[in-house]
Amino acid sequence: MPLFNEKKRLLPLGILMSLGIAFKNLFRRSITIQYPKQRAYIPQRARWAVEMKDHEGLAGESVHHCTACLICEKECPDYLIRLDIETREDRSKFIKRWSYDRGGCMMCGLCVEACPFDAIRMGNDYELAHADPRLRIIDLLTNVEAWKRPKPERPESPKRPAPITKEAADA
Repeated sequence: MPLFNEKKRLLPLGILMSLGIAFKNLFRRSITIQYPKQRAYIPQRARWAVEMKDHEGLAGESVHHCTACLICEKECPDYLIRLDIETREDRSKFIKRWSYDRGGCMMCGLCVEACPFDAIRMGNDYELAHADPRLRIIDLLTNVEAWKRPKPERPESPKRPAPITKEAADA
């Protein structure tokens, strides 16, 4: 005797399908974690809040490579990156404040891709919630000199041959 008939509907098809899903999930292992005690596995390439990338300097200390070019500030679609810079008389730049509002960031990574000097990166810290709203705006650099990219030495220009004079051409 069929369970589903045009004339007599003994059991609706939807009930059978939902019972099948329920029995399948009844014997499956749990996928939830106990958050404060257990941490979720986050892949290394996951994109979270922007961080300043440290590079190794000449003496082994860590230095930043931000040149205050303002490209990251212009590329941010949410306008969350703010750079307060000062240009001095000798045309050097001083970074007063490099601030970032991580509360509104959509973690797109456009600022990191646009940075020509590899100064910033997307971090791995995924615990960005704070009770105090003032903690969502962070300063990545404060009162530092902008990095000056070392200029490569120019190779010597090749020697041009002496121009041919009429006397040399007649000889």
